Amino acid sequence: MATTTFLYHTLGIMGYQHLRTEYRDGCVYHHVEVHEHKRTCRGCRARWHKLTLAGKFERTFRGLPIGTRKQFIVLHGHEQSCSDCGKTLREPISFADGSRRHLRALSRYIIELCQIATIKHAADMLGVGWDLVKEVYKESLRKRLKRRKLSKVRYIAVDEFAVRKGHRYMTVVLDLETGEIIHSHLGKDAGALIPFLWKLRRNQVRLEAIAIDMSDAYIKAIKQVLPTVDIVHDPFHVVALAQRAIDETRRDMCRELEGEPRRVLKGTRFLLLKGLENLKESALERLTELMQLNEPLYRAYLLKEDLRMFWSMPNREVAEPFLDGWIAQAHATGLKHFATLASTLNKHRARLLAYFKHRISTGPLEGLNNKIKVLKRQAYGFRDMEYFQLRLYFLHDATPAFPG
Repeated sequence: MATTTFLYHTLGIMGYQHLRTEYRDGCVYHHVEVHEHKRTCRGCRARWHKLTLAGKFERTFRGLPIGTRKQFIVLHGHEQSCSDCGKTLREPISFADGSRRHLRALSRYIIELCQIATIKHAADMLGVGWDLVKEVYKESLRKRLKRRKLSKVRYIAVDEFAVRKGHRYMTVVLDLETGEIIHSHLGKDAGALIPFLWKLRRNQVRLEAIAIDMSDAYIKAIKQVLPTVDIVHDPFHVVALAQRAIDETRRDMCRELEGEPRRVLKGTRFLLLKGLENLKESALERLTELMQLNEPLYRAYLLKEDLRMFWSMPNREVAEPFLDGWIAQAHATGLKHFATLASTLNKHRARLLAYFKHRISTGPLEGLNNKIKVLKRQAYGFRDMEYFQLRLYFLHDATPAFPG
């Protein structure tokens, strides 16, 4: 049989006395009433001796289940007339929030479950609707987000990812020191980033550098709001441009060549995109054959590999002449796509060399994209964009639920 002590320790109900326990339709109902000396006025918080009981009401609240059996609290409440404020109000309820029909203890348990399971699994386990679980967890995330401070942010990374098919993108900002996503906004233009940058400026955040790809939209936003902050271009995206240049070069040559030279080029795409250190012996032999039959494409491969070495330079003094030499060499080859790449790198030269001052990249954010994909797959997509963004803000400490 349940007791007042049992209800306190298991459901967090304090200041109430247990009247009786009822078993009905496979559920457990605990009937409770507030202790006389624990009564307070809902309006002015006057103590029990200033109150007169003036009516009754009854409310039922869902509590934590006992195994598979649902558990409810039935409150036998009273309306109270207060001699201090002169109002007649219902007694305050300490174990539930506002007009909600479930206990705070159940809310806390839902929040814990949502850290390790999906909304659907948590709802099925507790025997409640998925909408209740989502709203409880969503409100918890909102409160946690309000407590987050941006004052210590020094390095951030900015990138975008696809929210869904049809070129729908979302811009996200990552604190590179804590691994937390601190901003998200639909779109990948300057408008998706500018409001957040203004927020950092208003809060006088001492931002030192921002890692981004070569997006003109992001560069424009940063220069407009934070012109003194260093911009660092990400190695991953620059190397991706070099890989695209060598792939386009190979395709152009395939269209122009015939016979044996064309046969050698066919099927070399992934060979040319791989790093030299990752090539097996058979791949190295094929690369040698390619060098003998198509010297321009081999030079393009060496250019791509040389560019990868740029970020391993010890300091700016060594990296600057290396970059200038690479740009000159790319122009001298006469390869159209590498000449275009060289012009692009020359345009962004200062932001490439800023890497040797701050040594940051969007790499951690690229890695977090995998977690975002897992989150979307678990939910089979998100209809509530606010909830999706809240989940992103706490993705760094979430434990995805996997079978097995």
